[in-house]
Amino acid sequence: MHLLIDDVQVWDGTGSPAQTRTSVEVRDGRIHWVGPASQWQGNRSSVRVVDGRARTLIPGLMDCHVHYSSPGGPEWIARFTDPLPEISMRAIELAETSLRSGVTTARDVGAPSGVSIRLARAARAGEIRAPNIRAAGTWIAHRGTYVSFARQFGEANELRNAIRTEVEAGADLIKVALAGWNEGARPQDAPDIPFDKKLLAVAVEEAHKAGFKIACHANDPTSCGIAAHAGVDSLEHGMFLEPGDLEAMAKNKTYLVPTMSVWDAMLYYARAVDWPETRKKRAEDLQQGSRAAVRTAIKAGVRIALGTDAGGGAARHGRIAREAELMVECGMRPRDALMAATSSAAALIGESERGTIEEGKIADLVLLDANPLENIGALRLIVAVFQEGRRVG
Repeated sequence: MHLLIDDVQVWDGTGSPAQTRTSVEVRDGRIHWVGPASQWQGNRSSVRVVDGRARTLIPGLMDCHVHYSSPGGPEWIARFTDPLPEISMRAIELAETSLRSGVTTARDVGAPSGVSIRLARAARAGEIRAPNIRAAGTWIAHRGTYVSFARQFGEANELRNAIRTEVEAGADLIKVALAGWNEGARPQDAPDIPFDKKLLAVAVEEAHKAGFKIACHANDPTSCGIAAHAGVDSLEHGMFLEPGDLEAMAKNKTYLVPTMSVWDAMLYYARAVDWPETRKKRAEDLQQGSRAAVRTAIKAGVRIALGTDAGGGAARHGRIAREAELMVECGMRPRDALMAATSSAAALIGESERGTIEEGKIADLVLLDANPLENIGALRLIVAVFQEGRRVG
């Protein structure tokens, strides 16, 4: 595909100011040339020209926390236990929904029975319309905690084996989940969080020894404190992080993926389907803790990457713009929220050839009908989505 996106405002994702009256030439899936529209030397009769006037071109968006095996909504957890063929077919549909919203790369950070690994392989083979997916396989959690469809362990050797099993199955990263005991499962005199700092250190060591990054679910105060100091590559959710935790994350270069869409969607459903007061209170507590954590993380210099938790919480797929809006509401500049969804996300995921608009990079691009640097909600005004130079939305 030989393509010219002509006379457009380009925000390249590097942190540099947007450039007006710019053209971007794409050849064979990569960005071949970027420069002033007046200086392009090619032959217009031999290239497909896309009119960029009054539009803004940004790098393809990256969602660092999704679960394509569930559609989200008020009963999202139950959907993970649907029949496996139904989950698999739904994952394909939801991945395409995500792609159409501008998400050209995603981390699927947990699916029953390794569905995400098969989905990622199908996407790479071009068999389905989907983002470029980095799959974590199945969650890893301590026995008696979290969800029943996670891969369970009870002691260090089982934890190591669980990680090795995911690596051998074809996962691209490791996802562990810190959580309290399920109702009735806590043994006498057991700690509140059995996946403690010693076990998490084992997980970090095992994942890094295999050359894999490790993402850690933590959304209660004790789990957040454990995860923040452990040297994981990313802390997911982090609704109850304290200032000292965030200082440790900044020192360890641990990314925060705040997934604010979780409580935002929960608050909506609490009203729309009249949830019990306990669930409403939970959503309000998550909102309060999350906003405070993100504001403090910004001041502490913690690296932040965007993730919606679509499917893994009440948030539905295809709504990445809402997560970016919530980031801005918490004090991020639109530019920084965009970087959290592009170049910063690429650094976390390990996608060195994506995330910015630069010559030689893979041509994952989103063309918008407004300027997201002025109003982050412009991410909803999609004109076209390009993946490896092909128009896919």
